[in-house]
Amino acid sequence: MKERPRTLRALISGAVLVAVASGHVSAQSGAKVLTPPKPADTTRRPAAPAPGAAQPAITVPQSAVLDSIRQVVFYSLLDRDRSGFATLASAFCLALSTDDFKKAPTSTDRADPSESLVRQLASARVPTRRASTCTFNPTAAGRPVMGRALLYTVGAIGISDDRAEAAAAYNYDGYSAGGFTFSVERSDSGWVVRQWRQEWTARPNAP
Repeated sequence: MKERPRTLRALISGAVLVAVASGHVSAQSGAKVLTPPKPADTTRRPAAPAPGAAQPAITVPQSAVLDSIRQVVFYSLLDRDRSGFATLASAFCLALSTDDFKKAPTSTDRADPSESLVRQLASARVPTRRASTCTFNPTAAGRPVMGRALLYTVGAIGISDDRAEAAAAYNYDGYSAGGFTFSVERSDSGWVVRQWRQEWTARPNAP
């Protein structure tokens, strides 16, 4: 009878130790569940453009009035040969820009004019094309002066009542380039070029 209390105490002590150990294990197990590992960084970063990849075209203002002014400026460039290279050119390429062409541009960003505008300016003598359909190769060694693509670009246009000032430029496939400012007025028959001046000329590396 004296051994039973001791045995009972031993059993109770063992049960307490087991309960404490079980609680400790449960706490550890719970800690693992409540603090999951930090998720991996899945933030997407924009990929760098591939070398030589085409850049998106610039956005130029569009309206019927602006196109009317562009048409008379392009016509003056093409018909009057403001660049002096029309008789040598193998292609006449038209483009739009937002540059004022007061000096040689540092960017070659440009956009195509509308297909309808290109068709209105085309003739048997001057078969105009959108600039994006032209091939420029100004750095080819030993290339003759004749037979290069002539790029005409109409840039920024400022309008005040019945007068407008339009920027323009030419680039003869890297052989020669220049910038112009055209003064345009609205008449009963539409917009007409009243004056023009050349802002600069240069020997560029590329059109």
